Amino acid sequence: MINCNTRALTIILLLITSVAAHAQKLPNVQQGSLRAPATIKIDGKAAEWDNKFQAYNHATDVFYTLSNDDDNLYLTIQATDPGIINKIISGRISFTINKSGKKNDNSGVTISYPIFDRKDKPGVNLKDNPKIIPGSAVSLKQADSFMYVNNKRMTDKSKFIKVMGIKDMDTLISVYNEDGIKAAALFDNKMAYTYELAVSLKLIGLSVNDPVKFSYNVTLNAVQFDDIPGITITRAPNGEIKSIDVHKELALATTQNTTSPTDFWGEYTLAKK
Repeated sequence: MINCNTRALTIILLLITSVAAHAQKLPNVQQGSLRAPATIKIDGKAAEWDNKFQAYNHATDVFYTLSNDDDNLYLTIQATDPGIINKIISGRISFTINKSGKKNDNSGVTISYPIFDRKDKPGVNLKDNPKIIPGSAVSLKQADSFMYVNNKRMTDKSKFIKVMGIKDMDTLISVYNEDGIKAAALFDNKMAYTYELAVSLKLIGLSVNDPVKFSYNVTLNAVQFDDIPGITITRAPNGEIKSIDVHKELALATTQNTTSPTDFWGEYTLAKK
């Protein structure tokens, strides 16, 4: 007889295997252009994509889709690994658009999100999420409640977007801005993290009526040493480190692929109707 713990472990392993198999089938960088669905919303959910993505990038360990309509360019990213999610929350994602198509073009536009006060980051719990057991309404309710608490912690403190390279626009703008840039990120009840960004084509000088190939870069910035779960640093008022306390297992589990920036480049041409 299989007990509940064994059954739950089996379900988790099947889900991990399914995610890994799906990732292997996807290209490392998105191939081709894609029209965004008319139902697209910048709400931190990938429902309009049915949680299916155009690429899985191995360097950054994220799924992503780049798309457009007549007005906006959209970037949707999903991360499922807790270490990568912590890296995004602690270091943010930077999305750079180089209209010239040249990687070394310093006149590109870079948009970074989420932006948190380094001393007031959300206390998101990525290790104690309840597992959803098929047929169990109780486990689903527990997972939904856990998701809600973590999303509230995150959205309560996620109020800004950083913008570089757009003339006459402030470097730091509100997520509620009317400047043509929207961003949002949420967890689902399996604690997968979905990030969405929309940028007005007018802001970056692009048009579906005159589509040109441009290059783009997605960077997951490095986690600051102080922000690694499992490492507690005590500093003097002048900033000097007085002591470092390391929880070995937790620190090792979260430092892999997080303490240095990772990124990838791609090319895209706006899709017409």
